[in-house]
Amino acid sequence: MRSVALVLLCAPVLCGCSAGLFSGEHWYDRSKPVALVETTGGIELGAATEFGVLTLGRTAVGGPCRVHYFLGPTPLIEDGEIEPAGGVFHRARIDLKTQLLPCLDRDPTPEDQLVAMWMANPRSTKVVPVQLSTDPVATGDVLVGDGLELPLGATVLRLSDTGYEFVGMIAGRSSLEGTGRSFYVFAGMDRVREMLAVPQQYPPQTEPKFRVDDIVVDKPVKR
Repeated sequence: MRSVALVLLCAPVLCGCSAGLFSGEHWYDRSKPVALVETTGGIELGAATEFGVLTLGRTAVGGPCRVHYFLGPTPLIEDGEIEPAGGVFHRARIDLKTQLLPCLDRDPTPEDQLVAMWMANPRSTKVVPVQLSTDPVATGDVLVGDGLELPLGATVLRLSDTGYEFVGMIAGRSSLEGTGRSFYVFAGMDRVREMLAVPQQYPPQTEPKFRVDDIVVDKPVKR
């Protein structure tokens, strides 16, 4: 037990050292806060946010899953479980930490610089600039879709001075009949507020889980 405790105490130090010794950089890469989630129903896209790895539950609303995500520039794979997060969002709960993408604390505006990001495969991401719609017939959580091909579940991000902020996830596509114009609807700040309004037990009751890789984590107690 003493050796396990020593390893856990040294882990943050070793992570900090590795940034300096092996990469030559003294900052942490948080430029890929997205995930690819394998479920019992298929594969869907996710966002590695401060609220966990979020999905829209398009392929599964519960059950086991496997999450491909980035910790810095390195792609990782971790087994987990899908659970409802509140509203339209579902959470792929895994043992280990992810990039913890912060959420925008207001509704986006047309002046914001937005991008859509997703994992094109388990080893790489794709980023496309997007723009909030200002058309009076398509307002709210709507992006201009002309000339774009965005997958459902792609993460919408705002580029700020400190990095990316979570804005939402692409939920659908629509078009204006007879005009050739198209739009993407995303689950945005209203849906995030719905998620946060779901009552949660705090602090959560946890119990230790001993993994085969010798990492000990606290897991919520299932009721």
